[in-house]
Amino acid sequence: MKKNTLWIVNLIVIGFLGFMVGYSVPPFLEVGFGENIELLEEGQALPDDLLKQYEHLYKDEEEE
Repeated sequence: MKKNTLWIVNLIVIGFLGFMVGYSVPPFLEVGFGENIELLEEGQALPDDLLKQYEHLYKDEEEE
């Protein structure tokens, strides 16, 4: 029974680690940790009205 329990725990841990690695690798590739960074597309620029809104939010935080 103990040997089966050990295998079950190992499978759960390996499954969880595989899940976490699967979700952590794509962001690393997106920011340039991969070898083929020229294959990645550049993101879209933010609209001017959104940039003004962010500037307004920063001004409000600085005033407080």
